[in-house]
Amino acid sequence: MATAVKKVLVIDDEKKILTVAKKLLARENYELLTSTDPEEAFEVIDNKGPIAVVVSDNRMPTMRGTEFFKKLKSTCPETVRILMTANYDAQLIEDVVNTGEVYRFLKKPLDFKVVQQTIQAGIEQYDVNMEVKAKEEKFGKLTSEKSELENKAEDLDGQIQKLSKVKKQLVFTILMVILSFGLFQGYSAWTKTVKMEATGEKMGRWMKYANGTALDEKTNLVWMTEDFRNIERRQPNGWNDAMAWVEKMNKQRYGGYTDWRVPTIEEYESTFDPEGKRMAYDFKKDYPVGYAPAFEDGGGYGYWSNEVVGLNSAKYFFFLGGYSKTNLKTYNNATLSIRLVRN
Repeated sequence: MATAVKKVLVIDDEKKILTVAKKLLARENYELLTSTDPEEAFEVIDNKGPIAVVVSDNRMPTMRGTEFFKKLKSTCPETVRILMTANYDAQLIEDVVNTGEVYRFLKKPLDFKVVQQTIQAGIEQYDVNMEVKAKEEKFGKLTSEKSELENKAEDLDGQIQKLSKVKKQLVFTILMVILSFGLFQGYSAWTKTVKMEATGEKMGRWMKYANGTALDEKTNLVWMTEDFRNIERRQPNGWNDAMAWVEKMNKQRYGGYTDWRVPTIEEYESTFDPEGKRMAYDFKKDYPVGYAPAFEDGGGYGYWSNEVVGLNSAKYFFFLGGYSKTNLKTYNNATLSIRLVRN
């Protein structure tokens, strides 16, 4: 089955730039579309989509490129967005990168060799985005099926409990209610353990479960198999943002638990696999990370710990080389993440 040709849309109110783009990019391995107006560009996307990469100028008469990308992100989140601008504004860059609206920047006047390289990188990122979307949809379907089975199991448990109560003598009613409650609690805990163990996958010293957790049998610690980047689809905005994530995960009862915490450097180090071949969020094959075999691909390179240095700094563990580093708590870097642990 032939792979569909990717489509790239270039938007700029300067027609001469579009003319040059058509000339220099016409022979590439994708279909090139152009537009001089953002509103017209939305029609192109509706009629000729899906679009893998959109390259847009920032300053246009009817709408800024950043505003266009904000709208595009809400309707086509997988489309990779590349912004062209003659003036680099540090605040602009920080804002659009932190909100995930822009994948890369291109500085005007354009170097079309750089433009081509950036578009190719964008197409590769689009393929990653679509793969992630497919996995999320599959996971959502499995989660729905799991929920239906759990509801049926709860209904069956309720019916069994009612039949059991009917058979008991009236004189022992109060005693049986108390006993049934204790048995139900124990049974629930037991069935939860049995179900979890039934889904376990043995991976060396690790046992990986379907609830998104993994047991390190060497340290007896339970870890999240997915990290902040996997779950939130972004990096933490500094150390404080990473620390606040603990409360969020405990409120959501991630994996069925409410006692998640931030690991120490030593605990991270205990999971490090120097021979690891896993891929981080950017899936660069030349930079494999030493994740434990039970952990999912697509995470960060460095992971914030609970260890602080003075008032303003904290430590994180770097899985690209297996060592710890110290930086300001406000350090906001795309490579960082956090993975939680419980005893």
